[in-house]
Amino acid sequence: MNSKQISLFFKKILPSSYQLKVSLTIVLSRTSYIILVFFTYYLILKQIPDDLTYGLEMSFVLVSAVSILIYLPLVERLTKSLRIRFLSEYLTEDAESFRQAIKQFNLDALIKHVFPDMVKITESHSGTIAILMPDGTFDFHTYFRGRQKKLSPTKQIIVKQHFKEYLKNKKEGSSVTDAINSPDINSDFMELHANFIYPFLFREKLFGFLAVSNIPNADATNTLSLLAGQSAVTIHNHILSYHIAENKKYRKEAEYANRVQDLLETGTIPELPGWKINAYPRTHGNLVEFFQVEDGSWYFVVLNAGRTYHHIGIILSYILGVVYSQSQLRILKGFADIKQLIHTTFQKLEWKDKYELIIGKIDFNELYLIQEGRQFKIIRESNDEEVLASVGWKNRIQLDRGAILVLHAGQPILRFSITDHKK
Repeated sequence: MNSKQISLFFKKILPSSYQLKVSLTIVLSRTSYIILVFFTYYLILKQIPDDLTYGLEMSFVLVSAVSILIYLPLVERLTKSLRIRFLSEYLTEDAESFRQAIKQFNLDALIKHVFPDMVKITESHSGTIAILMPDGTFDFHTYFRGRQKKLSPTKQIIVKQHFKEYLKNKKEGSSVTDAINSPDINSDFMELHANFIYPFLFREKLFGFLAVSNIPNADATNTLSLLAGQSAVTIHNHILSYHIAENKKYRKEAEYANRVQDLLETGTIPELPGWKINAYPRTHGNLVEFFQVEDGSWYFVVLNAGRTYHHIGIILSYILGVVYSQSQLRILKGFADIKQLIHTTFQKLEWKDKYELIIGKIDFNELYLIQEGRQFKIIRESNDEEVLASVGWKNRIQLDRGAILVLHAGQPILRFSITDHKK
């Protein structure tokens, strides 16, 4: 037998460091219990008079009562404390402790308790854990000789795609010796200051990994596999819960946006003599507002913010609310004032996307329109090929030849027509 075979033989016979810690914990707690019981028995026996009948039996009963009611719970608490201190509470043989540990196995417990346990199991003096976040990045926490901290964003380690693929194929972990012929992977080991890395895999997806300074033995690797699998499930559940909560929040925001939009937008189509104005069901990307300016003329604005998210309604309603309030104060006088006010309000909101608008004035039997944006289209209802407005110009459109439609991306927004008696 060579030296390697002899080493493997002794490893099979001798207990692992984890098994040794389990045995020492049990021996220490039980020895303490026995010593405490005998010491109590000695003290009680010394206090009972020698001439008392059945003194030994009385001492035995008293010691039994004290041992069961007081000492046994204390020793169980001591055993539990020792196991948590020197072992992982997630791998103890105590069924109650194990159930409680699994019940509390969330992301916070993973970082604060399980991560240090995994480093201790490998008998490493330092370790780093990477945890996948809902946005696809990784959070890093370090553990060094009993001290734990989270890496700041400025010191974050970039987990490259080739490294992720490498770890997916190393389900039982990988040591630095495995990557010695791969310079890219070896540099990743060096960046993590690791000699061994164990991935957290669930459904063929990488949810994180543990990087430690020591290469663990077979027993420690088996222990890590149990904790790594549970860690992957925990991180997966955390990300899933996050997305569910975010969806609920966005649904709530959408409901609030619709309510605020309904409140802020007047939603009132003016009843003008000789005119018939119809508004089609609006989308969240478009809003319409009618108002009067200083000279009493009726204007309208159709606004599109360039996005279709639900909360855009709040922004559009705010802008059109500004326009409406200015009109009520008789500050606006015409096209130039309205256009400048909308432009200034978007700038104050630091709006980066392109927006489109139509500003219109309702006259005797015609409309004057300024259009910005090629998604808008003004056509004659009787002839949808007849485009009535040009972008960037002030357009004059007569309605005595038929009703007109204002479209955005092919969908109708407004319809203008004149009544028969106006003709």
